[in-house]
Amino acid sequence: MSIIFGLSIAITAFAFSGQLLAAENRMVYGETGRLETYDPYTAHEATAQRMSDLIFDGLVDIGRSGDYVAGLAISWEVSKTGSEVIFHLRNNVTWHPTATSVKASAKDVGPAFQASDVVATVKFLTQARSGIPNFERFSGIASAEEIDPFTVKISLRRAVVDPLRMLMFKILPASSLAAVKAGTLFRDSAFAQHPIGTGPYQFIKSNKQGEVLLRVNPGYFGGTPKIETIVMKSYADQSVMAQSLMFSALDLVTYVSPRDLGEIMADKRLLLLPYDALSYSFVALNNSRPALADRRVRQALSLAVNRKEMLEAFFQGRGRLISGPFPPTSWAYNLDVPSVTYDLARAKQLFEAAGLTDKNGDGILEDAKGVPFQLTMVVPVSGEGETLKKIVLGLQSYFAKAGIKLDLQFLDWVAWKKKVLFEHDYDMTLASWSFDDASNIMSLFHSSSAGPWGNNFVQLKNKGVDALLTEADATNDFEKKRAIYRKLHAVIADETPYIFLWTLTHHAAFQENLSGVRIEPYSFFKHVAGWSIQKRVGSGAL
Repeated sequence: MSIIFGLSIAITAFAFSGQLLAAENRMVYGETGRLETYDPYTAHEATAQRMSDLIFDGLVDIGRSGDYVAGLAISWEVSKTGSEVIFHLRNNVTWHPTATSVKASAKDVGPAFQASDVVATVKFLTQARSGIPNFERFSGIASAEEIDPFTVKISLRRAVVDPLRMLMFKILPASSLAAVKAGTLFRDSAFAQHPIGTGPYQFIKSNKQGEVLLRVNPGYFGGTPKIETIVMKSYADQSVMAQSLMFSALDLVTYVSPRDLGEIMADKRLLLLPYDALSYSFVALNNSRPALADRRVRQALSLAVNRKEMLEAFFQGRGRLISGPFPPTSWAYNLDVPSVTYDLARAKQLFEAAGLTDKNGDGILEDAKGVPFQLTMVVPVSGEGETLKKIVLGLQSYFAKAGIKLDLQFLDWVAWKKKVLFEHDYDMTLASWSFDDASNIMSLFHSSSAGPWGNNFVQLKNKGVDALLTEADATNDFEKKRAIYRKLHAVIADETPYIFLWTLTHHAAFQENLSGVRIEPYSFFKHVAGWSIQKRVGSGAL
């Protein structure tokens, strides 16, 4: 049975054309969850962010020592006030061509990258009608002005100590942005389905199986990558993805589930690389639901969950319990706020204080009118398939002990995103965040982000939280900002818009014939141009 399973994986690994099969110098990597859009801004998934590092570039980047290094800009000047930055752009960069042949040629180039592209991108990012989930992240940018074709000035709304940190966004072509029709959400545009960038790899096509085909950009300003073609494969279950790696149907997986680590480590052909993903997992509570509008109810639900037991049972303890809205390795994390300890007695006290008691002795809490307290958890069927089911069944069991009937509704990834992120039609769901800026939680909890496709899909609308987020964003004083974030951490932990769970140590895994692999937490493929892959002896098409 295992052999048949392995063969079926090997066959499906090459769902694209025979032209791709003939290419030996390619890397096939696995991700979980199917992408609906491929631009760097409209998708919520970390999968999409990793893809964007292959296709797009920013003006500047972060170097090994934490300093800024050249990207599309070769140099820059920051004004004394910190409210303006003049960027001098590379004059030898071109956009990817519109041709979609797998075979790359140095002659296949698009139009030249210029300052007008930066101006158009800034205009797009600072307009609310763009419909991107974290629009607030760019609210500090005022405008961009073209000085000449290769010089651009970006103005901020206020003085900032580190303005470049605000300007590390991906640049999009002005022509493609102009082609987006008025009134059309960017996620529904042709560009979002077939993006054009300046990055090391060009988007060629995707298919109904969720696979994406990329080809090398031979004229990449950072040096021509050594791997000619890259295929991203989508999986609904982490274990299946791990098995694909062990059966040599994949060259790399971006994340290995803790339950698969032992088997991967035992395979001498595979290498593991740990990294801090700046992420955490949580149970989202829809604050707009009448049953969850009372903070005491949300706090009681949090107290009813034995996080420590779950972390040990489902992840072999390979993680850390968290207490609030920042990744625990962030400077903004408040270590003085402890993670919630399992306390069923206290949970029942809070439920009773909120008017929920077991009036008829059936083990289920009822409200003052005798209506049973029943919630529905919408569960995305992707990624951690079996582990995800165990987690939600564990939650269901904990809540049952507290007198709550929890119904489970399993949806595929696309349907889940529509129901939760767009319609907000749910009581509870399980999710996780992965950060590029571990202190940037404005879009997660500010009330302005509570609209369709916004990151504040728990619908938290708290004036105190809004005020703290705004105050933190407005100051350049690091110690003051940290003090505000420490207070914000405590306030959000008390409000309990999430049941904060844990952060896990992430591991990437890859075949031994893939060399030069170096990854960074949020810019996974930042150094992909230096990666190389050798064909294995006797590996057939691989």
